[in-house]
Amino acid sequence: MTKREQYEAKVEAWLLPVLEEHHFELVDVEYVREVGVWYLRAYIDKAGGIAVDDCEIISRKLGEWLDKEDFIDDSYILEVSSPGL
Repeated sequence: MTKREQYEAKVEAWLLPVLEEHHFELVDVEYVREVGVWYLRAYIDKAGGIAVDDCEIISRKLGEWLDKEDFIDDSYILEVSSPGL
């Protein structure tokens, strides 16, 4: 398993119970490098669609956990969003 896959799996494992608590579902987690910048992205959804406030709630919780655990070696940008249409 690559480092990227390990990061994605660890984030996914932590996110699933948090999202379930809020009645959200996890669509995908990806750790990708684009134009020299690393991004950790979590795509979430729920019945009726995700709002910006929903993304903010999960982003704050995930960001706090990531800061505490500090297992990602690279600098990265955290994004939580809906998968869109």
